[in-house]
Amino acid sequence: MPQRRGGTRSTSVIEFVLVVMMGLKIIDQTQTFDNIDRCLYFAVRLNDQATIPQREGPNLQITAYCKPIRKK
Repeated sequence: MPQRRGGTRSTSVIEFVLVVMMGLKIIDQTQTFDNIDRCLYFAVRLNDQATIPQREGPNLQITAYCKPIRKK
């Protein structure tokens, strides 16, 4: 049930998608959250991961961020 603020119902029209990248390539953007703090929790944890060694070329860094999107 939506939260009540000021005597009216408040419904959120946005949600947050967790965008996960490896290097410059987006590898996932399917996880959505109603709460920015919950999304940021996972983004921070993923950003703190060590780089991923590659057979050739530089190691790849995992990068994650939360992007606001319109709720479907």
